[in-house]
Amino acid sequence: MPSQFDPIPMLQGDAAQPAAASGESNPIRDAIAEAIGEHKVILFMKGTPEAPACGFSARTVAMLQTLDVPFAAVDVLPDPRIRQELSAISSWPTIPQLFVDGELIGGCDIVTEMYESGELEGALR
Repeated sequence: MPSQFDPIPMLQGDAAQPAAASGESNPIRDAIAEAIGEHKVILFMKGTPEAPACGFSARTVAMLQTLDVPFAAVDVLPDPRIRQELSAISSWPTIPQLFVDGELIGGCDIVTEMYESGELEGALR
């Protein structure tokens, strides 16, 4: 089955910049918030949908692909600041994190429960 995901690069030439202090502009946090706002379904994961780097990310991708839902994907591994800033935005400490319509659905456990109950398909449509 062909993948229907849009990879979102979070870092575009700013890898050497330190994390912004409170109240200052934060390019990574801004890019994450923008990506969440621009995509109906977006998964922040370890690795990519074609090459997940952890079992939880792989299971979440598999559920989305089974439901044949297009989604954007962000690999949090290239820079630890991506994961740090994502957790600051979402108040959720673990990866993967699935967002739908700008709202955090949850991690693999919650997505799995919703998938098994049929709620996930409804939330994604």
